[in-house]
Amino acid sequence: MDSDTNKRLTEVRINLGLTKKEFADSLAIASTVIVDIENGKREPSKNLLLMVAAQYSISLNWLYLGIEPKNLPGKIPSLPATVETAKIPLLSQKVSCGPGQDWESENNIIDYIDVFNISRLKIKRLFALKVEGSSMIGAGIHSGDYVLFDGTIDQRVRDGLYVFALDGEVFCKRLEFDMNKIRIYSVRHIDLDKAELMRTLDTQDMNTAERLTIFGRVLYWIHPYDDSIHKA
Repeated sequence: MDSDTNKRLTEVRINLGLTKKEFADSLAIASTVIVDIENGKREPSKNLLLMVAAQYSISLNWLYLGIEPKNLPGKIPSLPATVETAKIPLLSQKVSCGPGQDWESENNIIDYIDVFNISRLKIKRLFALKVEGSSMIGAGIHSGDYVLFDGTIDQRVRDGLYVFALDGEVFCKRLEFDMNKIRIYSVRHIDLDKAELMRTLDTQDMNTAERLTIFGRVLYWIHPYDDSIHKA
């Protein structure tokens, strides 16, 4: 990323005729992120540049590297005063990505998380839990992040990140389903081939059903420091 990337991002916003807050709201991030970028206090993440390029049909090569053509969009009308949001219930139990913790109750809601542009998240039962530990850092999930998981039953059979309880302790880890086996992985490295196999469960073992409860597949997670939403 060259040093003018911040300036090009500012140029996009001005060309669109958006305020910093309107621009941030359109990307479902905190307005402080845009303010810090335009003031030179931080660099835009690759994920942010991808969102801008996709949402406004801008050349990523120009946005990222300054390679012409820049293909800036035309000015758009100002966004509505309110951006579509939804309140996702935050459950009282913290998810453990390290040592496990007892699962309490799905109905024990202690707060709600405002999620922007919820129209993108077409899920009937979406819940949030806070992550502790660093065993999923390779997947982009850090300690203190909120994971949003789908509580519907049909989400519980595909490989992916899940919130589940094992022996009364709650975890957020990668599950892989293979015939009569369920493999549990910690993902400390971005390369899934280097994921650490923690345990293998036999689904034909009657004790497995008693030991394992899958609450839902993780679809998104939120970094609370910038309110950005990331897709699993």
